[in-house]
Amino acid sequence: MPRNMQAFLSNESIEQIHRTSMRLLENVGVEFPYQAAVTTFKKHGVKTAGSRVYLTEAQLLKALATVPRQFTIHARNPERNVIVGGGRPVFAPAYGAPFLVDAAPPAGGASPAAGAPSAAGVTGKRTPTMADYHNLVKLAHALPNQDLSGYLIVEPGDVDADTAHVQMLHAHMVHSDKPFIGSTAGKRGAQHTMEMARILFGEDPAGQAVCISLINSLTPLGYSSEMLEALVEFATVRQPLVIAALAMAGSTGPVTLAGVLTLQNAELLAGVALTQLISPGTPVVYGSTSTNIDMRSGALALGSPELAQMIAAHAQLARFYKLPSRSGGALTDASFPDAQAGFESMMALLTTVNSGIDFVLHAGGILTSYLAFSYEKFVLDDEMCGMVRRLHEGIVVDPETLAYDVIANVGPGGNFLVEMHTVKRCRTEFWKPNLCDRTGLEAWMQGGQRSAVDRARQRWQKLVAAHADPPLDAATVRQLQAFVEKHTA
Repeated sequence: MPRNMQAFLSNESIEQIHRTSMRLLENVGVEFPYQAAVTTFKKHGVKTAGSRVYLTEAQLLKALATVPRQFTIHARNPERNVIVGGGRPVFAPAYGAPFLVDAAPPAGGASPAAGAPSAAGVTGKRTPTMADYHNLVKLAHALPNQDLSGYLIVEPGDVDADTAHVQMLHAHMVHSDKPFIGSTAGKRGAQHTMEMARILFGEDPAGQAVCISLINSLTPLGYSSEMLEALVEFATVRQPLVIAALAMAGSTGPVTLAGVLTLQNAELLAGVALTQLISPGTPVVYGSTSTNIDMRSGALALGSPELAQMIAAHAQLARFYKLPSRSGGALTDASFPDAQAGFESMMALLTTVNSGIDFVLHAGGILTSYLAFSYEKFVLDDEMCGMVRRLHEGIVVDPETLAYDVIANVGPGGNFLVEMHTVKRCRTEFWKPNLCDRTGLEAWMQGGQRSAVDRARQRWQKLVAAHADPPLDAATVRQLQAFVEKHTA
């Protein structure tokens, strides 16, 4: 039977998940192996035993009541500010891929653009470099449907892991004027994010959201000390946080999706509660990218219909708790931007938007179940984001769009192409692709028979080559560079 993605589960099912999650919180508890977190819970009367925290339903719901349902992430260019929870999905690039997959150009194809990594154009897996990272931030800035430039788009392997976060943050601040995602590399990562944000914005941003950062739970029913350090730092200065789970049904979570929803709900709500006990009103997004494993291989299954089911159910739970939500993206198990990557990514992204998810991380670039990133897929996924966003906008129905007078004037057997109503709207009425081929078979054959991947390669190379950093005053540029040099020496 077809299901409404906005009401995927029955009200009774939602209540059952809630009640079971409350039993887990009160009787089993959640591990918070960071003394500052445990102390905060104790101060508010929450039962603890070592690093284990036991919340009652009343304590939890009281904390959730102070979470804003909507908030704005400010960019250094105010025109780029984004509203999370405003009814329009916010798109951000992929996050955390340790590998890159390059696609080989066709025989006799164009060479990589200036500034492209030397290995680009060779099919295969490789470790990203910091040069790749700068290219990808520039690309995130240029792509029209990425609302944030992101963070940790890939993991550059040619820089010191202890200081990579400073260099990555710097790339976002100088190459883009879109909002960015902060570093959650422990206490230092959060502190460095805020110190650099103060330089970038020229003032103490406390109380104004200038970034958003990702805190991952450690399923089942726990958090790592590194994530908790970052959570406490950001919540103290009221910077937005995404509290997210990646439970794998059948391994780190129960084999049933209802069990996974219940498990992650308990651990996520405990993390959200901590942010509010630290600083009531801190913006928080309730997040999930949980799915099943392939029981034949044990691998994560992002291209599965179960992922789409989890997205829809998670969005519904977020509405139940009156929390902004994060899930989904252009997700796939495919290892190349081929047809499989296309239909899996569209299923995940379309479900995400139709389910009412507010914040969409991994909206572009991901391959092979979070393990790899592709320049070409980033560009293709951004095109997909534009298509889905246009679908989400719906159809405006009013006297002007109903066009009675135009229809009456043309009458039976007429043509609307030269009508002024058409002329005025012909450039704005329909979504226009940057990559999709609409030229027809003959033109495609005579034009070199270029695939979508070929066209995507050409587009990203042109965008990177044409990039110019958005204007930033010289003093700020010097201060940011000095900060990077100090902390990477």
